[in-house]
Amino acid sequence: MIESTPSRPKALSIGVIVGGLGAQSKVWREALTRLSRDLSDIVGQLESDFRINVEFQIPGDIISPDFQGVRTGAFRKADRHLKIQVAVPNDPPADPYAYGVHAIGDAVDAAEAWSVRRRIEFDAEPFRSVLALLNENPPQ
Repeated sequence: MIESTPSRPKALSIGVIVGGLGAQSKVWREALTRLSRDLSDIVGQLESDFRINVEFQIPGDIISPDFQGVRTGAFRKADRHLKIQVAVPNDPPADPYAYGVHAIGDAVDAAEAWSVRRRIEFDAEPFRSVLALLNENPPQ
């Protein structure tokens, strides 16, 4: 099994940028914190030499994302670490946790498309297996 160390980040992780402290951002923060915890509990089962950090950007009164949907960000070749950014809508859906899980799936799809364009080897299947586990065990 490939393990995460301080110099080697987890194969799949979540980051959150909060653009303000309104009621909507609180709903997003709570759902994404739960999702991050749940993901952290199962990501040890993911074996990959590729790393994806899904960065959720929550709009607020201070800053808001300047894009919609999902886009690829920076890639660190040294540890094969790709950032995928997700702009969440201002108004959270009925189930923001499920939205986050779906967005991670979109991020994996974006990483796969990016790797094809860049001709960098990437196997999305282990990442999709982790997503399947998240979908099988939604929070109570």
